[in-house]
Parts: sequence; structure tokens; C-alpha cells
Amino acid sequence: MRTTRKLSLFFLLLAGLAVTAVTAAAHGEEILLKSEPADGAALPESPAQVTTWFSDELAATSTLKVYNLAGKQVDNGDGGVDLNDPDHASMIVSLPPLDEGVYLVQWTAVLLDSDTVTGAFTFGVGEAGKASAPVTVNIATATPTAPESASASGRPAPAIWLIGGIGLILLAGLAGFAIARGR
Repeated sequence: MRTTRKLSLFFLLLAGLAVTAVTAAAHGEEILLKSEPADGAALPESPAQVTTWFSDELAATSTLKVYNLAGKQVDNGDGGVDLNDPDHASMIVSLPPLDEGVYLVQWTAVLLDSDTVTGAFTFGVGEAGKASAPVTVNIATATPTAPESASASGRPAPAIWLIGGIGLILLAGLAGFAIARGR
């Protein structure tokens, strides 16, 4: 009886740790607070720059790039941490005048603890930018692709929450089992 109770408590603890790890991983990816232009924005004319704000301080090796749908980098090549931000929690990249169309902003946030989080979002310019649905661009092959399970804003994929929910159900079941066995 004591072995069963100890084993139940062990699995209960293990399930709790798994849920905590999944939740921590999900929250760790939610570092992009906002951007200008915003994700999915349809702008009447080309913006002069793209700015992103993050919840954590960024290392100088963080990057911010803008691509057209052909996969060509179209920014001025100066994307990175905004040194005018005293918190070093934003990135900025300047842009030449952009043609009408949809553009992909790709960011890589290197945190001070060396964790790296990447994400992307789109915005449109002119009439062509209004009519286009959000897409992502495969930078390596320069071909447009459908969005994957991860959100374009860098938020965790719904699968993370599903795994966390399953973990909570297992945790509740094990707790019920441990309580029932203890009576």
C-alpha cells in the first residue's frame, strides 16, 4: 500500500513538473509585445521603418529584417537593437520606399541569457497589400508558403496549450487516484 502511494505521488510530481515545463516554454516565447506596423496592417503608403518592442532586454546580436514575397531582403540592412531605447528591448530597421504588396518582417531576439526566439509577421502596402491574406515566406528558398502551426507573431502554437491541457488532465487524474487509494 505504501509503495502504491509513493508511486502515485511520484507520478503526480512528475506530471506537475511536465505541466510547469510546458507552461514555461509557452510563456518564454511570448516576448513580442507590439510592432509598428502591426501584424497584418494594410498601410496606404510605405512606412519609413519597422519597429518591434519586446518584453525582455535584447542582446546586440538580435536581428530584424524585411522581405518581399519573392524572399528578397528589402530593408536598408541596418536592423537591430534600438540603441536609443534605454531598456534595449526594441529593434528598428529602416526601409527604402516600398512598392505595393505584402512584406514579411522576420525577427530574431537573442536574450541576455543567450536564449534565442524567432518570429515573423506581415504587413501590406497600398491596394495590393489590402487584398492579400497574411502569408509567410520561406527565406531559404524564397517561395511563399502557408503559415505553419506557430503563430506569425511569435506566440506559442496551439499545440503547446493542448499538451499543457493534457498534462493538467493527467495531473488531476493522478491526484484523484492518490486520494482514492489513501481512503
